[in-house]
Amino acid sequence: MGKTKSDVVVQIVEAPKAEFVLDLHMADLIDQVVDRVLQSEDHAFEADLGMEKSAMMMAEVMGTDPKYVEWEAKRLAWIRKYMARKPNANEESAERAWQRLAKRMDKECGLTKPAKPTKDGQRMAGKREEEKKILMGLVDSELENLLAAYKADDDFTKAQKVKAEIKRRDDDRNKADIEYAKELRADIAKRIKIVTDIDLLTEIQSMLPELPSEDSPI
Repeated sequence: MGKTKSDVVVQIVEAPKAEFVLDLHMADLIDQVVDRVLQSEDHAFEADLGMEKSAMMMAEVMGTDPKYVEWEAKRLAWIRKYMARKPNANEESAERAWQRLAKRMDKECGLTKPAKPTKDGQRMAGKREEEKKILMGLVDSELENLLAAYKADDDFTKAQKVKAEIKRRDDDRNKADIEYAKELRADIAKRIKIVTDIDLLTEIQSMLPELPSEDSPI
């Protein structure tokens, strides 16, 4: 059944009025701020990559299991060189810079400052060093057999030491690949900055893994 004119209701909705309108000068300033933020984010990304590589290099200088005296000697050498190359730095600021680097070494390599040795600690350290030398002298198949034997005897303490040696060897084998991957990431990041082709950027984006969400535990 059709509607008559009297049945039709026309609703007029007024567009909301802006409470504040930006003038051109203010809009231009906001554009500049956005550009600066984007630039600072780019620089922050490069700085983070630089710190990551520096931490990996310093960890290599420290070695896989540095002694306390070795750690301190290298730390003091780093601080002296830092202050020499940054005239406005003092001992406190240099120490803070070192702590940032040490924290990144811990994050990237699991390398932390060794405890100051006591007499008992020195004796135990000597014993651990001898155990490491024995494990390092074994071939891979011997390590696997030893690990299986310790697990069968429920000797998890000794099994853990064998697993640590296996992991050390795996890390050494993978180190070259890891370093190459880091160099590739840095190179790709620099190249992407100069790409303006939307199709190319979209193609690159589709090839990359999804970023974890903010709620992700990763």
